[in-house]
Amino acid sequence: MSRLQKFEERGAFGEGPGRIAYALDPAQLPSATAGFEWRAVAGFKPGDAILNDKHLKPVFEEALKEGFAIVSRGD
Repeated sequence: MSRLQKFEERGAFGEGPGRIAYALDPAQLPSATAGFEWRAVAGFKPGDAILNDKHLKPVFEEALKEGFAIVSRGD
């Protein structure tokens, strides 16, 4: 069974982070910003995240519906 994962854009030497993405399948993610790559966030627990931040509910809904959701650092 797939579970929702969190990804951050990071540069080759760890610079960043850039945008944040949530996806069930990393293959669904769009291309990362030039000079960055998507890296999975270890230990991410969707249930804990949504309990701690009510604003994630629509983001998670979009990820489940569309395959992924992107959040800019300023959002």
